[in-house]
Amino acid sequence: MIAALAVMAITMLIFVRILANAAVEYDIRQSLDREAFKNLKEITLDCMGNITFQDDFAQKEGDIHFLVLDGSGEAVLGQYPKGCPQDIEINTKRLQQVTEGWEHFYIRDMRKHTGTKKRIYLRAIVCKSDAYSRYRMLECLAYASILIVFGIAIFCGVLLSGRISGSLREMCAAAEEIGQNRNMSGRMEYEGRFYELAVLTQANNRMLDRLEESFQQQEQFTADVAHELRTPIAVMTAQCQYAHGKTVSQEDYQEAFEVIERQSLKVSAIISRLLELSRLDYDRRQIEKEDVDLPELVQSVCEDLQQKSGDTLNIRFYLEQVHTVGDIGLVMIAIQNLLTNAVRYSDKDSLIEVETGTRGNMVFVSVGDHGVGISEEDLPYIFKRFYKTDKSRNSQGFGLGLPLTMKIAQKHGGTVLVQSSPGEGSTFTLLLPDIK
Repeated sequence: MIAALAVMAITMLIFVRILANAAVEYDIRQSLDREAFKNLKEITLDCMGNITFQDDFAQKEGDIHFLVLDGSGEAVLGQYPKGCPQDIEINTKRLQQVTEGWEHFYIRDMRKHTGTKKRIYLRAIVCKSDAYSRYRMLECLAYASILIVFGIAIFCGVLLSGRISGSLREMCAAAEEIGQNRNMSGRMEYEGRFYELAVLTQANNRMLDRLEESFQQQEQFTADVAHELRTPIAVMTAQCQYAHGKTVSQEDYQEAFEVIERQSLKVSAIISRLLELSRLDYDRRQIEKEDVDLPELVQSVCEDLQQKSGDTLNIRFYLEQVHTVGDIGLVMIAIQNLLTNAVRYSDKDSLIEVETGTRGNMVFVSVGDHGVGISEEDLPYIFKRFYKTDKSRNSQGFGLGLPLTMKIAQKHGGTVLVQSSPGEGSTFTLLLPDIK
């Protein structure tokens, strides 16, 4: 920053120097014209050709020397300044600049119109060094002012930089301490007056809030996975130990193998859903863009569910022909999860209502049951992984179906809505974009 300010100061000094020279030269030209024209009025010439000078005529005004020349250029009155050449031709059309050695002279010629054939000229001459001496003090003051201003700016910049860098070092130390101690509850503090640093501190603290929440969710997720897998693994281990007994009959072997198979399928289902969620979380699953006929997909899922259950399901359809664009396999999983939950948490032969239709620019699949329902305090958490509400639901499922359904809906630009009352049932609605 200091280097930048120094460059700016040097640039400003050069600019002031150029501007000052231009301004001085312009002022010299204007002064020569003004003073020469004023002095020219003080010269008169009678009909006999005699030159008369009024009382206000001056041969020198400040740094300007005035000479009266005849038609041949000879001086009738006045003297050239020291060092100025005297053989300069008369030129009334423009200002002349003459250099003699190290000195520069500005010369302005004006003709006195007399009404006779005799020509009289007034020549105004000023030495550049003499004229510049009047402006030298102002120029020096300008340079000094620039240096003072930039000196103050540099001092303030260094002071502010020190304060800012000090605050940033404290923030870095706080971040380093949080990283080393892995104490995600720690936060950065800033009580200074710099708004930008306050905004940066708040942004970092919000990031730490999200990280802390993410770590807590990860810890909870790990604990939930361990809990869900521990039970079936413990059952399989117990069955294996039992089967190794010396007095185990063929029937006992068969029963142990069946228990192990059921628990293995349970573990496999948990792992499959976790893998699917992980792929969707980290965009490792490519979402296919296919035309999805929702009524046809709903009927296909219901037929599969009917074959697996072996019982006649009491499902009532209200199917409107609607389409969306997405991954047929993922949409099928989402619908299957909603229907499986409706069947699982409803009484046997209880009515399940399935509807498809449109809502604004979205299409929907709605699955309603008349089962146990969900309490109001549990509703905000049902889409969290491994979350289970009451014991009636805790005894079934893994708590992964609804989170997976919500993730699939979000990946397609939709969402899942729920309405539920304890003891009256629940209605889940899968919303997906309309292709119209």
